[in-house]
Amino acid sequence: MKAEEASRDSRHTKQDRYAEMRRQKDEEREALERQQEEEAMARKAKEEEAASLEFEKWKGDFSVDAEGTTENEVQDGSQGLLFDFVEYIKKHKCIPLEDLAAEFKLRTQDCINRINSLENMGRLSGVMDDRGKYIYISLEEMQAVADYIKRQGRVSISHLASQSNQFIDLEPKAQFVEEISSVEEITAA
Repeated sequence: MKAEEASRDSRHTKQDRYAEMRRQKDEEREALERQQEEEAMARKAKEEEAASLEFEKWKGDFSVDAEGTTENEVQDGSQGLLFDFVEYIKKHKCIPLEDLAAEFKLRTQDCINRINSLENMGRLSGVMDDRGKYIYISLEEMQAVADYIKRQGRVSISHLASQSNQFIDLEPKAQFVEEISSVEEITAA
């Protein structure tokens, strides 16, 4: 019995020592982790302070010269640009797509896409020819062509093309020609 008790005591002593060693290792590990966290926080604070000092150093070198625009202002500007685009086409009647693209600082393909979408929306009507020109045809001119076809009945395309010159005016609007003339006179002076 005494041997068993001694063996149990010995086992308990070993377990107690083992538990004590584990507790010490856990405390050491926790102390090390706390120290690492404190060092990381100190390093982060130092980096933030350095960044703040760097910002303060450079802050005086920057200036804001102009303000941005709000979405409404941008939208109003694009609506005005769209209106100008449509009016430009209407005034010129027959315009090379490359000239139109250059006037509005767009690519030619972007002009074609914009014209197609404006036609789909009903804001423009016309014909794009194979030579890279867009010919604006007003609703009144289209109505005149439709009336001619109704009066004549069956009409060949070649006959209609030859008669279309009577209905469709390909000259720029007189008001626009006057504006161009006055601008040329001012620039020449």
